Amino acid sequence: MNLWLLGALAAVALLGGAGVAIGKRHARRFQRERRIHVDKFKLKRRHAEIELEVFGSRDVVQAVQNYAKEHRVPIEQAKAQAQKYLQEIVPKFNLLAYYRIGAPVARAIMHFLYRVVVERKPIRDFSEKRKGAAVVYVINHRSNADYVLVAHMLFKFISLSYAIGEWARVWPLNHLFKWFGGYFVRRRYREPLYHTILAKFVQTITKHGVTQGIFIEGGLTRDGAFIKPKLGMLDYLVTAKRDPDFSAPLYVIPTAVNYDRVLEDRNLTEEMLGREERSTKGEKLKTTFDYLFRNFFRGVFKRFKRYGYAIVTFGEPVSVDDFIRDHPAILSTSFEERKPELQRLADMVMTEISDALPVTPVTMVASIFKRRTILTDEQMHEELGKLREQWNDRPWLLREKTPQEVWKAARQVLELRHLIAPVEQWKDDLFDRGGVPVIEDAWQWNPQELLLRDYYANALLTFDEVRRRGWPERQRADGGSA
Repeated sequence: MNLWLLGALAAVALLGGAGVAIGKRHARRFQRERRIHVDKFKLKRRHAEIELEVFGSRDVVQAVQNYAKEHRVPIEQAKAQAQKYLQEIVPKFNLLAYYRIGAPVARAIMHFLYRVVVERKPIRDFSEKRKGAAVVYVINHRSNADYVLVAHMLFKFISLSYAIGEWARVWPLNHLFKWFGGYFVRRRYREPLYHTILAKFVQTITKHGVTQGIFIEGGLTRDGAFIKPKLGMLDYLVTAKRDPDFSAPLYVIPTAVNYDRVLEDRNLTEEMLGREERSTKGEKLKTTFDYLFRNFFRGVFKRFKRYGYAIVTFGEPVSVDDFIRDHPAILSTSFEERKPELQRLADMVMTEISDALPVTPVTMVASIFKRRTILTDEQMHEELGKLREQWNDRPWLLREKTPQEVWKAARQVLELRHLIAPVEQWKDDLFDRGGVPVIEDAWQWNPQELLLRDYYANALLTFDEVRRRGWPERQRADGGSA
């Protein structure tokens, strides 16, 4: 019996090993056929080199010594803590996981939920003109689906390393994101040793040309508008240019995403009012999988309808080298001295993202309902036509071209979510002409869902408009602000 069991286990192990080997070979062939760029420095065999560079840094050595002194522990214990931080951060990129699991799953999820549109031509043109450059995609952050959407959009060109928040540090997402090339960032963790390790890691992979994606706002927008950009990750990227060996040009590509529906919109708007989310990470993950599982079967029985558009566009690439040449203080050893220049660079990138932000049917209609409470179909068509003229410089990647088509697309999503409802109103122009009063059909936004109306309308505010308005403070449950 034991021999049979051992034989079965050996057969399973052999088949598993053969399957992995075949999968890897197919993944490499796919990569070569599509000429997809994989940054060699993020492969597993380069981890020792990353560790050598990080722990060979004078800043890291000093941070380890400071940690030992502050916490009154031996240097070896401080170094062990630093190594623990680095192991937590460094990805474990896996070709098989990325090309045979991650990419197909990302494509399936995004096309199941949304009508995905990606403006790929600017990236194709940039890649042809700027070969050998280090590239960082700086993205506005609207949903946790952004990670899947942007990975899907760039899959045919490159494999992207993401800076990922702590929300994904739960099994099995933690392993999956690391296999896909992501590295974890503790957003609100103030330990100086941790941030020194993170800074050196980001500088190291940037210097070695690893293509990255960062969300400059540092978190999800609660009111739908842009958030004031955070400077930490941008600082790490820019200060990589202090290294004289980093001679390759460094570019930031502003990347704009917009949705007809953000999956977390209700939670986000409630958090803004201080109704804090108390679910654990495990509970949130279970809720997500239940949601996908339930809607999968709705899709099988043709009862599920997609949530409209998910669109990605790009602004004009920003040369970090040119910016440094014009603003040398950005490389100052003092953060207070380089902070104003970092803010100037961040605002420049956010303005590019704002200029590139695509319109969607739902966000346009929400903008109109924010100004007018009740509209007939004809009035909505007229307002959409005016917006099209007013925003003629905004990217328009919609399949719908006429106001009637845009309103129909938006109405499908909004009616599905019970965000708009039919109402009746008197036809005013007949009174003006002395005619017989007539009741006509019209639409209004659900009065119980005005937070979501404002959320989607705010998505189309420009960065300058939000900056002039001011950054809204998040309310605490006790009535204060955070």
